[in-house]
Amino acid sequence: MMLNTVLKDRKDAETGGDRPDRSVWRRLLFYASAIAAAGVSAALLANFVVMPILVRQGDLVKTPELVGRSIVEARNAAEREGLKIRVDTERPDALLPPGHVLKQIPAPGVEIKRGRTVAIVLSSGFDVRVVPGLGGLTARRAQLDAEHAGLAVSELIEVHTPLVRRGLVIGTDPGAGSVVPVGTGVRILVSLGPIPVELAMPTLIGKTPEEARMIAEGLGLVVRSTTYERRRSRGSRLRDVVIVQDPAPGARVTEGESVVIRVGNG
Repeated sequence: MMLNTVLKDRKDAETGGDRPDRSVWRRLLFYASAIAAAGVSAALLANFVVMPILVRQGDLVKTPELVGRSIVEARNAAEREGLKIRVDTERPDALLPPGHVLKQIPAPGVEIKRGRTVAIVLSSGFDVRVVPGLGGLTARRAQLDAEHAGLAVSELIEVHTPLVRRGLVIGTDPGAGSVVPVGTGVRILVSLGPIPVELAMPTLIGKTPEEARMIAEGLGLVVRSTTYERRRSRGSRLRDVVIVQDPAPGARVTEGESVVIRVGNG
């Protein structure tokens, strides 16, 4: 019995008693190494395979220079960068022939994602009009003729001049015969007649209506109304003569201004 106990203790001492066998530790180390290797492999796969695919799907490109190119050239240049183009509108241009790019949005060199759209404006060519002669016409007639010629009236300017009757067109800017792009704004100059002369209102009271009218019209004034007014008086001094005037004597008036007189009838 004693011999068996001694042999068992010796065996335990040689094997380490209840400690795990070395082969177990080797297996555990092997599994840990395998897991670590798998992690490294997954990281490499994500870094060199998965990420490039994701980045490629959302990568940025610079918009090419499209201005000045034909629509076909512009479309080809955009497609080479993985972009699309959209024609927003067309407008006349004196330099670029029809179908060439006048403007692009975004501008050249801007970074955008592949698959995005670049908006462009195309030239419709050099569409011109000749400014018609509008001098001597009424302002309304001149405006209609300008619009009929494919132009727009941008402004009506009234100026004084003794050379053209009031209300008639003096000229245009640009002048008659000028060649301009369609839709160009034209300024029309309209006469206000001569510059009014300022003067002092003369005295018309006591004058007959005929005398008052001659005096007023001789100064460029206009007698617009004559009203007979009955007033009591001791004699006939106020009969058929001007008893009230407006503007009053001495007031500052200008040519063309209206004068109202009232004539007594006794």
